[in-house]
Amino acid sequence: DINPDVFNPVYLKHQLNNNNRYQICFGGASSGKSFFLAQRTVLDIFSGKRNYLIVRNVQATIRRSCLNEVTKAISSFGLREYFDINKTDMVITCKINQKQILFCGLDDVEKVKSITPIDGVITDIWVEEATECEYKDVKQLDKRLRGVSSVLKRLTLSFNPVLQDHWIYEEYFSIWEDNKQYVEKDNVSILKTTYKDNKFLADDDIAALENETDKY
Repeated sequence: DINPDVFNPVYLKHQLNNNNRYQICFGGASSGKSFFLAQRTVLDIFSGKRNYLIVRNVQATIRRSCLNEVTKAISSFGLREYFDINKTDMVITCKINQKQILFCGLDDVEKVKSITPIDGVITDIWVEEATECEYKDVKQLDKRLRGVSSVLKRLTLSFNPVLQDHWIYEEYFSIWEDNKQYVEKDNVSILKTTYKDNKFLADDDIAALENETDKY
């Protein structure tokens, strides 16, 4: 039992049980994207049905971003005793079902090719700051989502607003409608969020964002 109040409502509604193959989560600073995706990752692993591979373009950034975010989510749910967190190898294992969260950088191509969980197959890949990544690298990740699984496999890309000449826009945004916050079609979903969707921000966080003069 998880109290729904621990989630930002927009993610609870559109993302928690989203099974589209390709999931796009984009939005401005402090919109809670990474916070929620870390929460979902932990709950999916704890359920015993999924294995995750979480990547960024450069491996050195993983430990102080995604790995820390997932570790905090585990603690916030009160599940620390059920997880083995190996920060050296950047692997988190659920002790009760052997499902894993694996972390890797796209700058270590050979490791990405060979990485595999100890039980089952990789069912989910989350690419954080996906706009930093090359098209070919993400396409290779998509091919890693193979093998027999009891759940639908998913590739999730999270990033800040994207320019229209970026490959992500060209690849996925043909279904997008600017007057909507969420769209889904042909196994692709896109969710756009802002800081206003993040109820966990402090007043001074909000003030700093609203006083920002940089238009971008």
